[in-house]
Amino acid sequence: MSDGTTIARPYAEALFKLSLDEGEKFNDELNFLATVLRNKDLSSYLSNPTVSKDKGKKFVLSILPENFNQSLKNFFGLLVDNSRIVFFEEILQQFHNLENEHKNVIEAKILSAFELLENQKVSIKGRLEKKFNKKVVLSCIVDKALIGGVTIIIGDYVVDGSIKRNLEVLKNSILVN
Repeated sequence: MSDGTTIARPYAEALFKLSLDEGEKFNDELNFLATVLRNKDLSSYLSNPTVSKDKGKKFVLSILPENFNQSLKNFFGLLVDNSRIVFFEEILQQFHNLENEHKNVIEAKILSAFELLENQKVSIKGRLEKKFNKKVVLSCIVDKALIGGVTIIIGDYVVDGSIKRNLEVLKNSILVN
């Protein structure tokens, strides 16, 4: 487990608890804050040692809409004050994991050599929902390097049915023998 993961966990848990109290608008505002903080120029500005924490914090808060969620403003301020803003993406990822767990949802990444047809996506999704007994959200990515077949990734669970992987296994078995 990395330091970033360990540092981000309590912040993600606090953010998740806030979201339960705040409602749906909270997620929209959190996504807006994430978009603002992903700006490369802003990241450089905030990580510049010549810029004080207060100055950086005031600048970002001035960008946010006037009626922006006060809890999120406070959360952002806490991250800056504790020099944890560099962990924001990890915090956000852990927040989404907690949210998915709460909603009984899992995210599945499907890598395929070619664009999947809609009926293939529905079939894969149905099988995964049955296997994991959770609602599945698919994200499909075309990776020509796979040659054929699919690779399914759900957290640490990986099913690699790609031709590329099968060729690697065959190559290794030939080299061993």
